[in-house]
Amino acid sequence: MKAAIRFEVVALPSNAPLPDGLDITDEQFHPFLVFGIVVYGGEKSVRVFADGVKNLPDAAIGADLAVNAANNAFWSHWCPAEASDGLLGDRAAALRTVHADPVLLTAAGLPGPNQANIVFVDTGLPSSLIPKHGFKGWCVLEDPGLALKDVKTRCPGAPLSPHGEMVARNAYAIASIPNAPNRLRLLDCPVIPDGITNLPVFLSSVTAALFQVLAVIAFSRTSDPKAGWVICNAWSVFNPTLESSELPYSNNPNHPIAEALRLLNAIGADVVFAAGNCGEFCPDPRCSPSAIGPSRSINGANALKQVLTVGAVRIDRLWLGYSGQGPGVTGMEHDKPDICAPSQFESDDLPGRNTGTSAACGLAAGAVALFRTKWVHSKLDPDQLADKIRYYAQRYGPDAWQDRTGHGILDLAATARNLADSQSNPP
Repeated sequence: MKAAIRFEVVALPSNAPLPDGLDITDEQFHPFLVFGIVVYGGEKSVRVFADGVKNLPDAAIGADLAVNAANNAFWSHWCPAEASDGLLGDRAAALRTVHADPVLLTAAGLPGPNQANIVFVDTGLPSSLIPKHGFKGWCVLEDPGLALKDVKTRCPGAPLSPHGEMVARNAYAIASIPNAPNRLRLLDCPVIPDGITNLPVFLSSVTAALFQVLAVIAFSRTSDPKAGWVICNAWSVFNPTLESSELPYSNNPNHPIAEALRLLNAIGADVVFAAGNCGEFCPDPRCSPSAIGPSRSINGANALKQVLTVGAVRIDRLWLGYSGQGPGVTGMEHDKPDICAPSQFESDDLPGRNTGTSAACGLAAGAVALFRTKWVHSKLDPDQLADKIRYYAQRYGPDAWQDRTGHGILDLAATARNLADSQSNPP
């Protein structure tokens, strides 16, 4: 190579180390290992390194690892269309990726004694996932723009699509890792349609629904002030060009939705958002060209300072090329996404596919809910908890925010351990 580039080869944790007692030779084991190359020095160094690899069909690195440039491409991301199935691993593997270790979480005192409620602002949940008795969620206006006589409502337990169930099952799986189902309640806010046909009307519907959620949480604080409330928003606006010129959304930190979310944050509710699926390499077909790639794909409520914005990686930590990229659009928070979590994996509990940043958002919301069973909002507010989650994320490259992966990949065990230690030894 023409330039001296510093790099290192790392074995990704989803495939190493070799389990004790496994009767297999090194030669048999090596094909199953997944390795990554960390290159230092910024994008220019990466390009120099990639060009060098392209010119050497079999460049030996170390003693026995051969690197070649497959199809003259240097992989910094992955798109599901590059594989016949587009899935890698299952939910159990995704939980291992985020270090959702029951032993370590139990050692950190999880679950705690408090109830945690997760509100799914989504397409609706099946009745099997919401409470059988008592409060189940919110009936919402389907289209507040219609004449009064034509207004329809949607109520909990009648989903429009499987999307909400997919998100909720991920949240439930991670939040109940240490067998905490009695501490967790899933609530349905079925305001998301199966396809947005009128963006201003949709945003009005979401605004109305969020203020309903706000009212219930504020009222509930009088009877159960320690309960955790997590608002899971696995949705984003793919085509902000359809927004109202009178009331902009994508770059407006004062939009009514933003105001509702700030009020939720102020009363101690944790708000989690998906980063959206308009990443530059394989964006969702619904994404407007003006909303694809860095500085454009994370907009509106997904780019607010008061929300935890979640991008997507595979279970082996390779970044998914459709995941929304920061920085957030001009006028909103710059450092978005905040973290990443796994997506593109199979389900363990029913046939289905976990895809998009929605799947990652569900995992992150479940993690926040699990933390809230022990650490109440009055002693650790939503901004402080989000700071801990960001700080103890698994680093993905340099120790700084990255436009694709934020501060790194969710790490439940490290975050829980630190929270437990700081509670035992307060400053």
